[in-house]
Amino acid sequence: MSGLSGISIRFPRLVVWLETLGVTLVIPAIGALLNRDDPFFVHAEFPWVWFGPLLVALRYGIAPALGSVALLALAWMGGSLSGLSNGTFPLHFMLGGALLALISGQFSSIWTTRLRRSDQLSRHASERFQQLSRAYFMVRHSHDRLEQSLISRPVTLRQAMMELQRLLVEKGGTVSPELAGELMVILAHYCSLSSAAMYAVQHGKLDTVPLAQCGQGAPCKPDDLLLRSAIESGTTAYQAVNRLGDGQHSCYLVAAPLLTSSGKLLGVLLVSDMPFMSLHRETLQILGVLLAYASDHVEAVSIARTLIIVYPDCPAIFGAELVKMVRLRRDLDVISTLVVINLKPGPRLEEICQVLERQQRGLDHVWKRTLGWGVQFVTLMPFSGPTSLEGYQSRLNEVLNKQFQIRLDSVELSTRSLVLSSEEPHQQLANLLAEQP
Repeated sequence: MSGLSGISIRFPRLVVWLETLGVTLVIPAIGALLNRDDPFFVHAEFPWVWFGPLLVALRYGIAPALGSVALLALAWMGGSLSGLSNGTFPLHFMLGGALLALISGQFSSIWTTRLRRSDQLSRHASERFQQLSRAYFMVRHSHDRLEQSLISRPVTLRQAMMELQRLLVEKGGTVSPELAGELMVILAHYCSLSSAAMYAVQHGKLDTVPLAQCGQGAPCKPDDLLLRSAIESGTTAYQAVNRLGDGQHSCYLVAAPLLTSSGKLLGVLLVSDMPFMSLHRETLQILGVLLAYASDHVEAVSIARTLIIVYPDCPAIFGAELVKMVRLRRDLDVISTLVVINLKPGPRLEEICQVLERQQRGLDHVWKRTLGWGVQFVTLMPFSGPTSLEGYQSRLNEVLNKQFQIRLDSVELSTRSLVLSSEEPHQQLANLLAEQP
């Protein structure tokens, strides 16, 4: 069983054709046992032999279905040469079966595409929801810490993460020792870590050499109970009363994975010592959110590396989502839209920018470009076509007219839009953006 699953992972198309071969020939084989004179059920009350191509068509689509029909025709001719099949070639019988397989394969292909689109939409919405939740939690926590310790510790969490994002762009979206060291400083500062170490996960295996550590560190023991629990569950594991059973022991207080919103494991943070009063739910929640936020940006920079090279000021998340939307347009013909609003300098520029930021939908991604002649406000609208664009512009016109007595086509504002195509993302941005409105 494990051998078959290994083959299916390495050679998925080979498994499809092997299953097609087996499903197609099993019914004629049964027919040969039941009625040697008519193994293909040509003269039977019901053409049972077409169940094989029908199942193949519904499961795999048109190409395997036609292969199944051709296999039946070859089997009939082979049986005719060997004396198992009698009479002339059943042309109408085979033609009717081929048409049935074609119709079923077309039905399967259409619904497979629709299911893939729906799955991509729900997956994107889930990832975006997690990103927004983590960003909101970070902003709220940073605001609380700023109120409590503005004099003694003026560096905010937002500033620290901005510095981390800068390093990510410079390092090309990889978990380097320098990046891990910067992240470790942030974690030690905000989560009161005394001794901890961060390890990378490469090709599904955990490195035993730490990328960064604080205090005395935490030696990597892959068989540790808490470490295995964190990797398998994808959530933060920690020691608590009645959490470990009799005879169970862990070298760590906390084991937290660096897991992206898409489920990719980048590394693990192991904590061997921290103040007892700091080991509570809020600290663990902060720890998990910081690691997840950093992991998402690592993945985003890695995905959007070529785009960020051309536009260094492009936010990593914006670039990554743009690359994903272009891939969806290329693979599944899912429509998304880019909108650019050009704002000329004026006394109300900042107020207008704040209004535009507040009008974004939950799934939208925003990129604010401050240029010499003014500001460009770039909005990526995933899964949105011309109808959604009209609604977005109408809503903006209503708000801007109500607060500032201006519209998108006024002297102070101009707008351009683009429905994403299958071209490279940086080329589409180059066609849309300009140094002057």
